[in-house]
Amino acid sequence: MPYLTWVASKFLNMGFSLSQVIEMTTSKPAAVIGRIPKLGTLQVGAPGDISLLEKVEGPVEFVDTRNNRRQGKVHLRPAGTVIGGIALGRPYSAPFSVR
Repeated sequence: MPYLTWVASKFLNMGFSLSQVIEMTTSKPAAVIGRIPKLGTLQVGAPGDISLLEKVEGPVEFVDTRNNRRQGKVHLRPAGTVIGGIALGRPYSAPFSVR
């Protein structure tokens, strides 16, 4: 599955901590592209964009592009999104919030 959360889950199962995985998928790439100050952080004045993730414990199987399989014990699942400080998804926030 070519999803960032799935790739991040592979790193969790290779022994990286959740903090390291979050840093590798947020502030580090944002610093490399250098587009917006504080992008990829939760600092005051940073863009209010957040992905909410659920850490799911239990057996999981990862498959790479060569069909190699590896068993894991945890994966990350998308649970919500906040863009510009406004929660998206269900229940829908619009028309009750102003962008």
